[in-house]
Amino acid sequence: MQPVPLSKGKRRARSAIKRFLYAQLLIKDAFMVAIGRGKPLVRFTVENDPPSAYLNFAIRPDQVAAFEDYIAVPMPLAPMACIAGDEPYFCLTLNMYRVSGLAFGIRAEWSTYVLDDDGIPRYMVVEAECEKGTLDSVDLFTVKGLAEYEVLADGIRLRCGGERGTECRAQLPLPPTDAPVHADPMWVTANDFIYWRNGVCDRTFYDAGLANPRMQAIDPATVAIDDLGHWTPFLDPLPRSVVAFQDPITFAMSPWWNIDEL
Repeated sequence: MQPVPLSKGKRRARSAIKRFLYAQLLIKDAFMVAIGRGKPLVRFTVENDPPSAYLNFAIRPDQVAAFEDYIAVPMPLAPMACIAGDEPYFCLTLNMYRVSGLAFGIRAEWSTYVLDDDGIPRYMVVEAECEKGTLDSVDLFTVKGLAEYEVLADGIRLRCGGERGTECRAQLPLPPTDAPVHADPMWVTANDFIYWRNGVCDRTFYDAGLANPRMQAIDPATVAIDDLGHWTPFLDPLPRSVVAFQDPITFAMSPWWNIDEL
């Protein structure tokens, strides 16, 4: 049977019903959030210009306990497999990207991985810098800091601030076009809940840009690390893996998901 296309009048009627119906649902959702019976849901997008870059550093085996004490988080560290084929290892990730929506501009996030109450590995942001002020789950508002991501003719220059007045500086070649890699499912699902050092977590929902991303690998041997700031004593000098995402990632986030239970 051939489908019968909607007439112009029916399309207009259904469009009007859609606008009215979903507007009412949003009003209801806003009311439920206001009285504490619902969760907020906000959108933001990790842009692909410049490409979102991830530098995954191995925490030195003899420094894992010291690192855990140093960041003083309320959850145990979890080994993570970032790239398909990796063996899980204790990891600290530097992610630099441009965001729009809930926040704007270049952000730099240092994240490690922890076990939640169900024993599932999750992201935990341990330090964040942004070129513009934005909301966050630790201090409510992150003031403008040092977060620079420059794409030059011969490569990428990253620079971000850190605690105790330190900086991280790195030089990367431009992402190749013939080195595709795949994210390990463990790394993808770790994003379902993104924790912060105070134990608050954000619940995230994402599209294929993260669930099935197009990524290009950058050879860690071609990365020049000028400084890892205050993280230097805990990490191998070169990242275990470096990847650049080729597509944007659209998120819907429910901030401070567990705030009422803490």
